[in-house]
Amino acid sequence: MSPLQRLGGQACAYFQRGRCTRTQSPEASAEAKCAMLEARRKVGAQTLDRLERLKRLADPEDREVARRLVIQKNITAINRISCPGFVPARSEGPMCIHQHLVYCLLLLPLCQGRCEHFLRRRRETEPLRGHS
Repeated sequence: MSPLQRLGGQACAYFQRGRCTRTQSPEASAEAKCAMLEARRKVGAQTLDRLERLKRLADPEDREVARRLVIQKNITAINRISCPGFVPARSEGPMCIHQHLVYCLLLLPLCQGRCEHFLRRRRETEPLRGHS
């Protein structure tokens, strides 16, 4: 006989610190994305685009001066990006304790317990199905 398991959200694979990480639609996914990560991604993409355009400059010295300027602007822009809910993480991995993948846990819905999307969390000691 297998041991009893809690039926609340804590035993669900989608449960993360009181929130449900399973988004119901593309709109809900977009609304729950970490704004800080998204803003930093945009700054990074703009920086890469600018650096790519610098390759057209004929003079290597001009190219190097422009490259340094672009990188400095990138650092300045990234340092200006902030989030009111930001709490630095203490270990490797996400930069904020509220970050889960690309989402902000604070923007995800509260877990109401067992639901139709409940997916039992696999324990570390459980073998994968079909494997010995």
